[in-house]
Amino acid sequence: NGVGQLRYDYQHNTYVTYPLGFAKTVTLPKADQARVRSLLTQANQTETQATLVKALGQVDRLIGGQSAYSSQNIQGFASRPMTKAEARQDHNLILKKDRISGTFARLFADYAGIVMGILPTVVVIAYCYADRRSRATTSLQSKMTSTWRLVGSRYLASLVTLLMPIFLMGIVLTIQIALHYQGYQIDYLAFFKMTGLWLLPTVMVSSAVGFLSDALFGNFLGFVVQIGWWLSTMMIGARQVAGNYGWLLIPRHNSLHNVAYYEAHLPELLFNRLTYAALAIGFICLAVVLLNLQRGGKFHAINFETLGRVRTQSQRVQH
Repeated sequence: NGVGQLRYDYQHNTYVTYPLGFAKTVTLPKADQARVRSLLTQANQTETQATLVKALGQVDRLIGGQSAYSSQNIQGFASRPMTKAEARQDHNLILKKDRISGTFARLFADYAGIVMGILPTVVVIAYCYADRRSRATTSLQSKMTSTWRLVGSRYLASLVTLLMPIFLMGIVLTIQIALHYQGYQIDYLAFFKMTGLWLLPTVMVSSAVGFLSDALFGNFLGFVVQIGWWLSTMMIGARQVAGNYGWLLIPRHNSLHNVAYYEAHLPELLFNRLTYAALAIGFICLAVVLLNLQRGGKFHAINFETLGRVRTQSQRVQH
């Protein structure tokens, strides 16, 4: 429970926080340790839930916030170890449902999703920005190729390029698992299935944000938007990393176990992934519309250069 964990952390002067969703170990000076000792005594003597939450909340603020002691995360202490029956069921699900490789593929997708939630945006924006700097965009837009084909082909190329390392890593890991678990039934397509189900929608959205940002701003401003989205997703997902899907752009399942949760919430995960895939297509359609307007001279990317020209023209009109 919360008090027991606090006692352990106090004795070892090691507190774990999760700023931006990543674990950070905090060591307190003597004065703050004395304050924690006082709060620990207070927590031991509490008779109401509200008082306990308040005491643990003060510990959370003392160690910098974003810890298990915050009021948002304190429900995590309500968890308990698996019973023997639950552990046996989990083991059977890993062997029969996941066929071993499935559980590793899910964990792999969890880690890869963190990277793919932000990397494609950076790559796509950098690629498009390089085209603008070299005037290649102007040349491409002047050709007879339709905007749909132009953007669609570049979008598909970005997805293939970004997912290729994931597929290759999946092949390597599948071979390693097959060699390590000889004699067991292995799902040889598990990593490919999880890439399509778990990672593809995330990559689609992250890449689409890059193309939309290029069409709308013509610079790296879209990266700021995406990193804000990514950070908020990471912080929300960090509250329950062993199984947390909901509306997260990056679903979390940072565990080789908890298979029952995955099976029970699979419809929720599927709806999440389909929704984000549809959102990505919507972003690409909007990018196509904006670029089509640019090709017709009816729209210009909203950046400092454009705003400067508008301001200059406005001043000329006034004079």
